[in-house]
Amino acid sequence: MTSHKKDSSITMNPVRANVVSVSKDGHTAKVEIPTVVVHQKYGKRLRRETTLLVDTGDFLALQAGSVVNILPSRRVSKRKSWKVASVAAEKK
Repeated sequence: MTSHKKDSSITMNPVRANVVSVSKDGHTAKVEIPTVVVHQKYGKRLRRETTLLVDTGDFLALQAGSVVNILPSRRVSKRKSWKVASVAAEKK
């Protein structure tokens, strides 16, 4: 019997991300997840971004500047292993 443990790094809670660009066919979007880190010595707050490629699925009307919620999924391509769960805010 093999026990299947859940990987603690994979979450089923949506992650909020900002859409940077969308491919021409609309099936792939590049998103950024902003984070703030504190410098260990000086205490200054620094902005960092994690850039991911996501599968848009049914959300083909995404535009750069939209805010989306993303979830981890099975690997779709070499760099694409996230999918869009919902659109939180449209581009203004």
